[in-house]
Amino acid sequence: MSITIKDIARRANVSYSTVSRALKNSPKISTETKEKIWKIAKELNYIPNVTARELSSRKTTTVGFIYTSTGKTSLDPIIEGIEDTVTKEGFQLFSFNSRENVEAEHDYLRFLHEKRVEGILIFPVVTNEGNNLSYLKFLVESKVPVVMVDRYFPELDTDYVVSDNFRGAYEAVTHLIKIGHRRIGYITGQECLSSVSDRLKGYKKALQDYDIDYQEELVKKVIPKPALSIEKSYEATKELLKEEPTAIFTYNEIATIGTLKAIREKGIDVPKELAFVGFDEVALASHIFMPLTIVMQQSYRIGEIGARMLIERVKHLHEKKEFLEVRHISVKTKLLIGDSCGAKLKSKS
Repeated sequence: MSITIKDIARRANVSYSTVSRALKNSPKISTETKEKIWKIAKELNYIPNVTARELSSRKTTTVGFIYTSTGKTSLDPIIEGIEDTVTKEGFQLFSFNSRENVEAEHDYLRFLHEKRVEGILIFPVVTNEGNNLSYLKFLVESKVPVVMVDRYFPELDTDYVVSDNFRGAYEAVTHLIKIGHRRIGYITGQECLSSVSDRLKGYKKALQDYDIDYQEELVKKVIPKPALSIEKSYEATKELLKEEPTAIFTYNEIATIGTLKAIREKGIDVPKELAFVGFDEVALASHIFMPLTIVMQQSYRIGEIGARMLIERVKHLHEKKEFLEVRHISVKTKLLIGDSCGAKLKSKS
């Protein structure tokens, strides 16, 4: 006999409508009540819109993929890596773009769960206003394979693959220090995002290792609405330039474009008057401005690894093998020396 919402309502001693809203992650239901209902749903093996008989005989080769794209071209190779790998393995892919919207992401997660996909790949939405961590925990505890890509929640006990953001930032800032800079400005984002937090830690550690004090005024944290924008990065850089840094490091390609716009507007000569290093490649900027010094990510490889991790976990479930240990993979970055940091000028002098 299949479990229904009414069964959950009786166990939780709440109304049918409360259970329905909680399973939809309605903001009208308290977090405490939602987590109580999700726990009961898991204990009862409740899965929405599919009967127990259908589940016992149904096998799919479909996985879900929720990404967030708001103009960052660096995400394109990750998406390609996922799509290519999933296709090669004979799986179908349900893809959705959350556009950094928490509610949209929740609706897509719920849809994929209702459609009984084999597993889910996700670039999780993380904002200061909220996230879907509780619902993702519910899915993982319900034995739905979930792999996070490009970002992760430290609190979620599941697989993830990201760039080595700490090491990438550390090497970039260390490079600037070694060529003579001690006032290194940084344009970054909101720390609730794992990549922002890890890159900021790398920035701080490089300063610490070379006995340079961390100065709050040299770090401008751009609050995305919903994503880091060129305009906000531009405004942040104008404020940073008042502090007279000798070098600037940027968090990502969007921040790089905004920063270069502010620098050019001020008529500052890069790299003679100001050194620059960015995280992520900005091909167009390198053509228009100059060859930039950047931290290069292995983006396609990240997507490929994420897809393989999910498929391996799905196959283990099919074959009823022992559960795989949770894997956390950081993919190496590479510092590419262009003209913008001034290292080539110093080597000639």
